[in-house]
Amino acid sequence: MIAREDAVRQFGEVAGPLAETADYLVPTGLDEDLDLAMANCVRAAVGLLQARWGMDPSLALAYLSAATDFDISQVVDVVKGVHARIRKDDFARVAR
Repeated sequence: MIAREDAVRQFGEVAGPLAETADYLVPTGLDEDLDLAMANCVRAAVGLLQARWGMDPSLALAYLSAATDFDISQVVDVVKGVHARIRKDDFARVAR
């Protein structure tokens, strides 16, 4: 996980936990209801795309629909988790 201060400095204000690998940005969504966890993850991903690349929300949703994988992180505990994998290479030529 990225420290909150580092995430704000790099990406602007984002919702929810955020991880980064060499290839992906990984926003997450959490809630007791899996559908709400998914919605929270989408909100976090849209917010991340807006903060990092100034992407319009409707374009961000279109990108997420076409090019992002969403996975279930956890369902065993009371709180359910969903995470998205946004390929950083998709934005290699886009200025921050």
